[in-house]
Amino acid sequence: MRYPPSETKGTNSMPNLTLLTFAPLFEQHLALLKNPTCQTCNVDPELKHPLLPWIAGSHFHKTEERIIFVGKPHRGIPGKIRPSGIIDPTEKIFGPEGLWNVNWPYWSYTREIAENLYEIDAAESICLSNLIKCTNTYDSDATTREMAVGCIKNLGVIWKEIETIKARTVVFYTYSLYPELLQEIPCALPGSVREITPYEHSVPCRNKMLGWWERTCDTAWCNNLRLLVVGHPERMGRAEYVQILSNWLRKRSG
Repeated sequence: MRYPPSETKGTNSMPNLTLLTFAPLFEQHLALLKNPTCQTCNVDPELKHPLLPWIAGSHFHKTEERIIFVGKPHRGIPGKIRPSGIIDPTEKIFGPEGLWNVNWPYWSYTREIAENLYEIDAAESICLSNLIKCTNTYDSDATTREMAVGCIKNLGVIWKEIETIKARTVVFYTYSLYPELLQEIPCALPGSVREITPYEHSVPCRNKMLGWWERTCDTAWCNNLRLLVVGHPERMGRAEYVQILSNWLRKRSG
């Protein structure tokens, strides 16, 4: 079993700043669950609990890349529900049974990519989140378009997360999930969006083609925010996928 470097077997002591970093954004600034968009959203009432980002590493702002990885909607209730109704996933991430150690592609491929860049400090050096904050399922994705529009476009939650941590690199593992809702980059300064590759572009990954939509823009905190909307790691060759993403991410510091 693989454990984060500052953690001893059987404990859950890895620094994860997600609650400190994002709870004020969710509970106060965006008033998730209390605002009109959330109140009218057609989420299963049992699962209507916005999930905080999985990880906000304590070394994130020390890295040149400041990477946030953004995945598809989660499943079930992976954490502790706070009085506000949002989910704090902290207790589910590290430790011998934590999500950081599972073999699911979203977690294991991201872990390997982060280790390629940051070695033993991998978990402490990245941010890991989801595109849509609530889920409709304990199994396969059942996200509705109303959920996606409300969360991504109307509330702009993921963009507020990116702004909150002043990310410099964003990897969306969501190439096939409502890409039109990512066309606009709300944090971009006027006229600064540069399309490096069009949405239709793809790159070879073992015996498949990997969707690859790359853009950059300037923001109030960064002159070159890099954004990549890429195919999800699921059903992609591990070694090839990890290498392609690792090489792209190294470009900022290379």
